[in-house]
Amino acid sequence: MRSYSINLSGRIKNFSLPKNRPLIPLFEAIVNSLHAIEDRRKADISFTDGKITIEIIRDQQQSLLPETELPTVDGFIISDNGIGFNERNMQSFLESDSVYKADIGGKGVGRFSWLKTFSKAHISSIYKDNGSYSKREFDFILKNAYIDDTLSECEDANDNLTSVTLSNYYKDYRHDVPKQASTIAMRIIQHCLVSFLNINCPQISIVDRGGTISLNKIFEDKFKTEDNIGEFSINDTLFNLLNVKIEERAFKGNRLYLCANNRLVDSKELEKHIVNLDKQIYERNGFWYVGVLTSKYFDDNVDMNRLSFSIPESGNTMLNSISMEQIIEKACEEITNYLSEYLEKIGKEKEKKINEYATKEAPQFRHLLKYMANDIAKIKPDLSEDKLDDELHTIKRKFDKAAKIEQSVLLDKMKNNMMTSAEYETVLKKQIQKISDANSAALAEYVAHRRAIIDLFEYGLYRNEDGKFNKEKYMHELIYPMRTSSDEIEYESHNLWLIDEKLSYCCYVASDIPFDNNPKEDRSDILVLDNPVAVSDDKNNGSEFDTMIIFELKRPMRDDYSDGDNPITQLYDYAMKIRAGDAKDKHHRTIKVGDNTKFYLYAVCDVTDKLKRLIVQHSFTATPDKMGYYKFNDNLNAYVEILSYDKILNDAKKRNRVLFDTLGI
Repeated sequence: MRSYSINLSGRIKNFSLPKNRPLIPLFEAIVNSLHAIEDRRKADISFTDGKITIEIIRDQQQSLLPETELPTVDGFIISDNGIGFNERNMQSFLESDSVYKADIGGKGVGRFSWLKTFSKAHISSIYKDNGSYSKREFDFILKNAYIDDTLSECEDANDNLTSVTLSNYYKDYRHDVPKQASTIAMRIIQHCLVSFLNINCPQISIVDRGGTISLNKIFEDKFKTEDNIGEFSINDTLFNLLNVKIEERAFKGNRLYLCANNRLVDSKELEKHIVNLDKQIYERNGFWYVGVLTSKYFDDNVDMNRLSFSIPESGNTMLNSISMEQIIEKACEEITNYLSEYLEKIGKEKEKKINEYATKEAPQFRHLLKYMANDIAKIKPDLSEDKLDDELHTIKRKFDKAAKIEQSVLLDKMKNNMMTSAEYETVLKKQIQKISDANSAALAEYVAHRRAIIDLFEYGLYRNEDGKFNKEKYMHELIYPMRTSSDEIEYESHNLWLIDEKLSYCCYVASDIPFDNNPKEDRSDILVLDNPVAVSDDKNNGSEFDTMIIFELKRPMRDDYSDGDNPITQLYDYAMKIRAGDAKDKHHRTIKVGDNTKFYLYAVCDVTDKLKRLIVQHSFTATPDKMGYYKFNDNLNAYVEILSYDKILNDAKKRNRVLFDTLGI
């Protein structure tokens, strides 16, 4: 007969352990210590003082680092006073995939994680055997295909003591090892949470650089576990849920722990599954939530390395199988009920915030409150306005897409006589109402845009912190983007309505583009060509234009005008050049005008002292509100107007006030 053998190097190579989980070997050693202490309790009912000590080994080559910077963690020494490496335990250690601890979830592979992450594991164990103490000592090293253990008497010993020294982290794993002992302590508590919940949990401590941290004290102070173990069933399979409140800011996050055989196997971020659960629960109530979920179903389906479960993620792959999706969904229902006192308050505040935002700040989303309430409810609380706006945009796209589909289906049914008169009337009424609400929201968005533009325009009139007024460019870009034409930008990209609503519909607009597209040529600030006889999208096709509008913008409060350098003279010069046939558009086509072409010339500026002198010289008439001036130039067939920034602002506010008042903005 021949016995099976194991290739240690091959077994370690095939042992799966992610690089970002470098503390798994430490956890395995601690769990072994917990088992050893439990075994000793079973053998000796008088033994009650179980102890586990974890000493952190730091990189000695970094000993000269500043005191504020901790040296890298190089390994650990895990000591316990459990039953020890007696002959039975030693035989199990030598047997790959041992079933010695199968009844408590042991897979017989945990020690392989030591050699996956460390270059060496040294074991020293003093234990009582037949009334006297013995000491077993050996190295567990990858390059050795055998273990050479030494066994000797230890007459001066007075208690059991087993130490596992894991040294020299491999580079790939060392990088993700926490440096702070407190962080390592919290990770241990998280992994062994079920053990800490046990009234017989041993005293576990961490020793680092002369200081000692009691993990039991941290658990006692920061982890609150009331008598609140709940249970639920899926397909007659029982699951137990323990609700834990953790009063430690550094813990960060609300999680669901999935445990098998009293060990943490996997955890889920609950904030991804429970909408109104986020950091606010700690900020408002001083605790994070952790649900500890256990079940025999987990015990039976944990994988060999105890890093995941062999449970289908979703759906049913076999008769009576339970998916992880079902488990998480049911657990989250129970957690939501447990935390209802906190979550309902957060939910109501979120609802109020979204309603106010969609009503006052972004009315284009107002109809979603009515038609997409379920999607709105799924928005996370405490979002910034930018992120909330993104979420609402996503929901709006979903609404628009669904509305188009509904409308198409409705039309098909109408065409094919698939609805009764009563159904037709009811469905059509609902569809019209939905379309109407959506269109109202779109109009509200445009009105809100106008409110913002008027505010920006008003801001542009004020003096800056440096004592200077905004340059002409600020006002120009706001009214119409510079160096562009209506061929290049969308209708919504300009704000000519600030000056006159009719200007929104002209057929051609050139903003700060030189005549003939020549940089050396003179340029008007805004040139508008309009032929009411032509179709609105006609451009310069060689015919004479009926109307031409030219604007000249100046910096707010400018007052350095001369007789030759002022907006009135500049506007006349532009008009005369066009009338003389010397102006060409950017495509080098002549801009044709006739004797009947009407010119509208506008100077957009502040009426300062020097400009007032020019206004008097050119015989302008004041407007009724005394905020502008106008005249008609018979020689150019041109209406000329001086539009002060104050007049533009006041008129724009008056024209839009009824819309702003209706929206409450």
